[in-house]
Amino acid sequence: MILWTPLPAEQVLDGFDNNTYIDYEAGEVAGIPVLLEKTETGQKRVVRINSSNPAHYLSRDVYPGLVTS
Repeated sequence: MILWTPLPAEQVLDGFDNNTYIDYEAGEVAGIPVLLEKTETGQKRVVRINSSNPAHYLSRDVYPGLVTS
């Protein structure tokens, strides 16, 4: 990617190395494959349902935002 700007590279990239990244992991909840985000309390939050089965998206047991232990 090319960034065209009159600003110096040091100013554009200032703080770029200080980024913190969210810790994701693949897992299953109620037999449905999901993407999980680890929280500060050690619990896991469902970020995305990773399934090609349309019935999994209609399940009331698993949904994005669900916090599991």
